[in-house]
Amino acid sequence: MLGRRLVYSSKDRQDWEKAKGILDEGRISFHAWVSEEAPVGGCGSKIDIRAFGTRKPVPKEIYKIEVEKADQVRAGELLKGQVQPPRSYGAG
Repeated sequence: MLGRRLVYSSKDRQDWEKAKGILDEGRISFHAWVSEEAPVGGCGSKIDIRAFGTRKPVPKEIYKIEVEKADQVRAGELLKGQVQPPRSYGAG
């Protein structure tokens, strides 16, 4: 059965670029994209309370990589120990 599986998710752009390079070198086809954290919702959902009291911007971009299901194990082996482990980010 064909389909893509998520093998990488992080808020670190440099690490994401490194992961893409590793997969390229391993000749694994992948789909990489950037998404943004969804707001929690409700009244004032566009206000991020994490930004109060700090001058440093709060990263909202999430960098992701998917590979074909058949390549998932090999991609995981290539990335393991080389980049940050897969993560999932939600609000907060």
